[in-house]
Amino acid sequence: MPFPIPILSDATLTLRPHRASDVGPVYARSIDPLTREWTTIPLEYTESMAAEYVAAISREQEDAVSWALECDGAYAGSLDLRFQGANSGNLGFVTAPAFRGRGLMSRAVALAVAHAFDDLGWDVVTWSANAGNTGSYKTVWRSGFPPPIAVPHLLAHRGEMVEGWISSLAAGDPRVPAGRWAQWADVAARLPGVAQDRPGASTVPGD
Repeated sequence: MPFPIPILSDATLTLRPHRASDVGPVYARSIDPLTREWTTIPLEYTESMAAEYVAAISREQEDAVSWALECDGAYAGSLDLRFQGANSGNLGFVTAPAFRGRGLMSRAVALAVAHAFDDLGWDVVTWSANAGNTGSYKTVWRSGFPPPIAVPHLLAHRGEMVEGWISSLAAGDPRVPAGRWAQWADVAARLPGVAQDRPGASTVPGD
């Protein structure tokens, strides 16, 4: 059965279905250098591809819920909650360049995780990203995701399997950080592929 796309909000941030007016902003964030570095969005991405993408995810899907972030009346990013079977799913997200560094995606993740556990009744939500994407990990760390483990050849990225970081949060786990970010930054520094913390980087493959 397709997953509905509920409207979620926390006062100044709204998660809503994508709409036609998001095509331009989706195209702009998809050709942004930082987005290209951390995602598998095609390097030859076009505005027509963005229009096809928005049309596909703006309706109910069999295996995912896709939201657009809206802040101050503008598109601020996209977040996917993807069902992977066994009463669980995984997160993917990308922040529009103009809205990076404001903590919006961390708030969106908190809303999506609450929906997964409290409304959908899932048991586990998983996050993964290319090794070194500390900005993406910090986004989910704020919702209680524990320090990631590094797995060689975990993710497909531009024609090769690359090392990835992965972390999971269970329904009964606290949804707040277990300690200061400095503690987990030290953990990340010991993992392969560490890179400078870059807020708002994405884990969304192929959008």
